[in-house]
Amino acid sequence: MSAVQELLEHTEKLYDHVKMGLPEEEPDHYFEELNEYIEYRQKLIERLTGNYNKEEKELGKQLVEINKLIQPYLDKQLQEIKAQLMKIRTKRTNNTKYANPYQGNSADGMFFDKRK
Repeated sequence: MSAVQELLEHTEKLYDHVKMGLPEEEPDHYFEELNEYIEYRQKLIERLTGNYNKEEKELGKQLVEINKLIQPYLDKQLQEIKAQLMKIRTKRTNNTKYANPYQGNSADGMFFDKRK
């Protein structure tokens, strides 16, 4: 099996994994597998020589098409993760304000004279 064929098969596995979507439960396991796929794929890409026959060039075209399909899924998952982080930050600040409402300085209803 040539390196290009192996890369194509592994890229298809990566596409299947990404297509499943970000799971609600145990996202850590999903990310571990995703990292393994990407790291192994990177090693396969580094093994490529540059001298390709006609069949391998066709496989390369398929690789490019699959990469174009993978990227939107990864972008969507990145946006989902950012949204989850924003929710967590908002909850954290709201919980802090609820637990100790008089901690921060509030300028509501006050006038600060800046003249000397």
